Amino acid sequence: MKVKVLLLVSVKGLGNAKSIVSVSRGYALNYLIPKGFAKLVDEESLESKKELEKNIESKREELAKREKEILESKTLIFKTKVGDGERLFGSITSGDVADKIKKVFNVEIDKKKIKLDIPIKKAGTYFVSVKLYREIQAQVEVQVEKE
Repeated sequence: MKVKVLLLVSVKGLGNAKSIVSVSRGYALNYLIPKGFAKLVDEESLESKKELEKNIESKREELAKREKEILESKTLIFKTKVGDGERLFGSITSGDVADKIKKVFNVEIDKKKIKLDIPIKKAGTYFVSVKLYREIQAQVEVQVEKE
């Protein structure tokens, strides 16, 4: 007979912490639970966990939509030294964009979630994609001007 348990720690060959797995009743009662590796899950707590995950999911999506509105509301302006032909000394990186977003909007974005379609090496206006959550992306306008 199988029972469902919530793993409190990662168990090799079984699953990661906080995952719900199905194991034999004897394994659960004689090993996992006494060692403190897991606890039994009944249907009621399983449903409440699913409901909680659904609520967290919707809140994350809501937050991402608000962040998208915020990020698309203003233009990020970089003032930098420019040489001949409007070329920059260096370039504007995704890290620079993430830092500017933090300063201007007070929103923490991982630089890995910022996608530059082309390297920013000239003065001008660019649109940068910022992945916020699943399919939600913001198009941030970046303007590079002469210092």
